Amino acid sequence: MQQLYIHLHEQGASWAYCAEAGCLPEQVESGDLAHLQRRDDDLNIVVFVPTVDVLLASATVPVKGAQKLLQAVPYALEEQLIDDVESMHVAIGAQDSDGKVSAAVVVEQRMQRWLQQLQENDIEPDVMLPDALALPRVNGDWSALQLAGDIVCVRSGEQTGFACDVENLAIMASSHASECEADPDAVQFTNCGSENNEIAEQFKKVFSVPVNSESCNGDALAALISGYQSDKGINLLQGAFVRSTRWLRGKQRWLSTAALLAVWVVLQFSLDVYQVQQLKSVQADYKDKIEQVFRETFPNVKRVSDPQKQMAIELKSLRGATASGGEGYLELMAKISQVLVKIPAVQIKSMSYKNAVVDIELELTDLQVLENLKESMIKVAGIKIDVKSSSQRKGKLRSLIQVRNQ
Repeated sequence: MQQLYIHLHEQGASWAYCAEAGCLPEQVESGDLAHLQRRDDDLNIVVFVPTVDVLLASATVPVKGAQKLLQAVPYALEEQLIDDVESMHVAIGAQDSDGKVSAAVVVEQRMQRWLQQLQENDIEPDVMLPDALALPRVNGDWSALQLAGDIVCVRSGEQTGFACDVENLAIMASSHASECEADPDAVQFTNCGSENNEIAEQFKKVFSVPVNSESCNGDALAALISGYQSDKGINLLQGAFVRSTRWLRGKQRWLSTAALLAVWVVLQFSLDVYQVQQLKSVQADYKDKIEQVFRETFPNVKRVSDPQKQMAIELKSLRGATASGGEGYLELMAKISQVLVKIPAVQIKSMSYKNAVVDIELELTDLQVLENLKESMIKVAGIKIDVKSSSQRKGKLRSLIQVRNQ
C-alpha cells in the first residue's frame, strides 16, 4: 500500500509519498496542507506531530489490558502533570513485566486542533506519532534531530524522549538522563536547522560519549521517514480519537462478529463495574500521595486545601518569570551552568532558589579559583554575583555566593 507521510509544523506542514513503508521519498513538499494533492484514496497515512507539545512519560500500574490501562494510567500520571488530568489525552504504549507503562500525553484541545486541521483538508490519518519517536534507534544510542526554529527532538528509547529549544538542551538532556536506566553509548545527531556545532557541544558537556553529526538530507521529514517503524512508538489515535474509518475497513468481518461482540459486552459490563470501584480506590490513594509529596516539597505551606492546584501554582512560580519581568529559574540556571562546567575545581555542596535569587554553597581549592569563578560570572550578560561569605575548612575553601538577574 502506498504511504503518505505528513509532518505538522508550528506553521504549515511537510509531506511526502512513498511506494511502500520504509522507502526514501522521491520528493518532500512543504507549505499549507491545502496544496497537498491526493494521489490515491487507498493510502496509509502517517502523521508526525511536534514532540514539544507532547509529554512522553511512564507510570507503574497494577492492571493489564488496553481498556484497563486507558482508565488507570491517566490518574497514575497525575503527579507529573500541571494541568487537570481531565483536560489531557493519554495514549498508552508498551507495558513491561514490572507493570511500567509508557505513555504519550497531550492537551486534548491541541489534539482536536491537529485533527481539525487534517479533516479540513480531507485527511484521515491511520497513525499520529510524536516526531521524536520516529527517529532511528541504534543499540543504546540516543538520536537527536534539530528542526527549523531551534527546536531539537531527542529519542532516548523505544518509547521515550523529549523536545526543547537549543538553549535548554543541556539541562533537559541531563534531567532526562537521570530518569533513564543508563546513559547513552553515543548520540546520533542530524542537523536540519542552523549551521553550527552548538548542539553537539551541549551533548558532549552532558555525556562523555561520541556525538556523530550529519547534515540534513533535505527536509527533516526525510529523516523521520527513514527511522519510522510502524510497530514502534506510541500512536496517539486511541480512546476517543480512534478514527471511525479504521473500524469501517473490513466492515464485513465486523458485521459477522457483531452478535458475539454484543454478548461479550454484556459479560464485560459487570466486570467493568467492579474495576471502576478498584480504580476509584487507586485514585484516592494517588490523591493522598499528591498531598504527601506537596507537604514534603513545600513544608512552609501550612494550609493544604487543593494540593494539585497549589502544586501547579508553586511550580509555575518557580518556572515562570519574576514579578519585575526578569528571567525565571531555568533561564538563570542555564547562564550559571555554562560557567560552572568550565571550572572543574569547583564543587557544589548545596543550592536553593527563592525570590529570583540562587544561593549556591561551593567548595573550592583556593581563593584564586573563587576569583576566577567570580570574573567568569561577571562576564555573562544579564547576571549579577555576590560573594556572601568564605571560610577555610580542612584545607578547602567554602564560599556562599548569590546569583541573580541584573
